[in-house]
Amino acid sequence: MSKRLLLAATIAALFLASTSPAFAYRRYGRGYGGGYGYGAGSTAAGSFLAGSAMLTQAAGQYNLNTAKGATYYQQAYGQWINNQKLREQTYFDMRRMNASYRAEMEMQRPHPTTDQLVVFSKSRDPERLKPEQLDPATAAVSWPSTLKEPEFAAERAKIDELFAKRLVDPQDAGLGTHNYRDIQQAVATMNDTLHAKVGKIGADEYIAAHKFLQSLGYEARFAPDSHVAATGN
Repeated sequence: MSKRLLLAATIAALFLASTSPAFAYRRYGRGYGGGYGYGAGSTAAGSFLAGSAMLTQAAGQYNLNTAKGATYYQQAYGQWINNQKLREQTYFDMRRMNASYRAEMEMQRPHPTTDQLVVFSKSRDPERLKPEQLDPATAAVSWPSTLKEPEFAAERAKIDELFAKRLVDPQDAGLGTHNYRDIQQAVATMNDTLHAKVGKIGADEYIAAHKFLQSLGYEARFAPDSHVAATGN
């Protein structure tokens, strides 16, 4: 029995010795920062204070990093705004430069005279019908083959009648008269019918017939006696 009691007492003594500050010093030597053992953490109170200090430091570092991040964001945002302003300013500057260049080129370019504009305008007008296309004495229209097709018969007869009336009543002929407007309407209807035949007739036939109708409508602008005078009949 005495041996067991002695063994238990020895174990208890060793355990107590291992938990003492002196044992900690002998086992681990000098701690961090010049202290003994583990420094401030060598006791429960020291460990609590050390943990509190590290928590406070971490919170402070977080606030510092957050403040720096906000500052960097504001700087980046400000730079972005400046870039946008510069881009828009550059865009409008280029537009002004382009407009200025065009205006300068326009000033240097020679402009046509009034007489030249009149000649150019007349050059765009259709040609008047020749005597072999419209008989100045009888007002008979010599229709091209394409416009002699049956689908043009109704409008063709109407135009023949309207041109014949021009000789009977020259005062009701020419630009601004009922005769002129009726001829224009009939010519427009024939043009629509001709356009519907695209793909069914050759390109040359279509062009020749279309030019003839343009000249026919243009001829209605003039009184019949002016055409006779122009052709020398």
